[in-house]
This record gives sequence, structure tokens and C-alpha cells, in this order.
Amino acid sequence: MTLPALLAVLTLLLAACAGGAASPATESEPPAPAESEEATESEPAEPEEETAAEERVRISGTNYDPRELTIAVGTEVVFVNEDVLPHTVTEGTDGQAVDDPIADENVDPDGTVSVTFAEPGTYEITCKFHPTMQMTITVEG
Repeated sequence: MTLPALLAVLTLLLAACAGGAASPATESEPPAPAESEEATESEPAEPEEETAAEERVRISGTNYDPRELTIAVGTEVVFVNEDVLPHTVTEGTDGQAVDDPIADENVDPDGTVSVTFAEPGTYEITCKFHPTMQMTITVEG
């Protein structure tokens, strides 16, 4: 009876080894890349478009660059201060904020401020420290 028990154990071990070898082969087979390709074919452009819903405005030489920007509703605008001076990102004109501004943030040198424009309209942006700094953001929706 020892021989049949030994044969049974060997049969189980061989089956386990064969099953284990099949699993790694299955894992390393191309279906995973094919799934990735399918995901790529199923329009990853949509997430990229969502990610693309971000615009950058440089602050340099006491100017906003660009001075005019047209964006879609929901776009996040990141103001990047590349100047050696502190500035503000303030909805208003000539260094004065409007009542209840959508943005009124200080931005230190090498700092950033993000503003998401959720409503269509035209927004004037100014710097409280440098009233001649002006830009216009048009939000379309």
C-alpha cells in the first residue's frame, strides 16, 4: 500500500507543478497587453481631454502671459510666478478686487495659484501689488 500512496502523492505533485507552470505562462501571455491596447483603443483621449482642462499662465516681468485666455467651463488655470516679486491673482481691475472675487490669492516667487472657472463669463484678473498687471479670461460653456 505504500507504493500506491507514493504514486498518488507523485501524481498530485505533478498536477500541482503543471498547474503552477500554467499560471505563470498565462500571466506572461499577451492578453494583458491586448487589454491595454483595447483600453487605448477605447479612447484614452477622453481622460487626456479632462487632464487637458488645465491651462498655465506665466507671471514674469510684472506681466501675465498670456494676457488674454479663452477656456471652457471647468478648466483649471494655474498661475505660475516666475518673477522675483510677489504678486496676486485677483479678479478685478487696476489692482482693485471686485465684490466677492472668484480669486484673490497671493502668489510668492516660484509659487503657484490654481483657479477653476466653473461659470461662463469674462473675468478680469489684476495684481493688487502691481495695478498695471491685467489679463482677461473668457470662459465659454
